[in-house]
Amino acid sequence: MDMNRTTKIMGFSVPPAIVKEVETLARRERRTKSELFREMVRVYRRYCNQRERDETRWIAGIIEEAKAERRKNPMSTEDMLQESGRLSRSGARRAKKLGIEPKDIDQIVHDYRARK
Repeated sequence: MDMNRTTKIMGFSVPPAIVKEVETLARRERRTKSELFREMVRVYRRYCNQRERDETRWIAGIIEEAKAERRKNPMSTEDMLQESGRLSRSGARRAKKLGIEPKDIDQIVHDYRARK
């Protein structure tokens, strides 16, 4: 006879007000606290996925706006170099404010892209 559990017991602490709210919700929904917790995780996962899709759409919109602006008002090579320098200086100031060393930037970008 196989006695392996298909679930694991988790232990964590929450403020008493949250405990009361979870118990009230479980009673109202006619679910166990475990069922309610599993549903909360599923809903949170969907929320995170939707937030990521919204962020991707927002970024795509900004890129499209930039492309439209570039078609409408193309920049000269000199203008692009000036803008690149301005952005580099701005990024360097922001990195310095955040305590990021220039030598660390490639690794930070690599780590960020690996997570995505």
